[in-house]
Amino acid sequence: MFPSRITTDITIYNKIESTEKWVFTQLKGVFFDEAKAQNVKVSGITSADALNLIIPFAVQTIGENKEYREPKMFQENPQGAWTLQEGDCVVKELIEMEIVSPKDLKNNYDNVYTINIIDAKLFGSKRMWHWEVGAN
Repeated sequence: MFPSRITTDITIYNKIESTEKWVFTQLKGVFFDEAKAQNVKVSGITSADALNLIIPFAVQTIGENKEYREPKMFQENPQGAWTLQEGDCVVKELIEMEIVSPKDLKNNYDNVYTINIIDAKLFGSKRMWHWEVGAN
């Protein structure tokens, strides 16, 4: 969907509710648009970090070949799958760290974000279908 020169590889951490365990999936070639504290002077907000991701439906996983599942289906059977759900984490690099909580990521890496908005954009041809994900 996007030329490789403008994309980034990321790691998404999904929480499995039934076990409280976090699992990660590495995604190749997403559009990663971050804004670091640009609005502090205007709004007075102390942390204005924000992230907008555009993830093609045809995104490739790195390592284990996983399929996307809607959040409820993922929670029922997370094996071999990944999802996008509020509260999950995104890291702007490929990592393989086992975590107990998002705090583990934030203590060890920069550019860690928490997903708060997921919108599916199903217009145009299937090649154009994508998720727009907001995080902070």
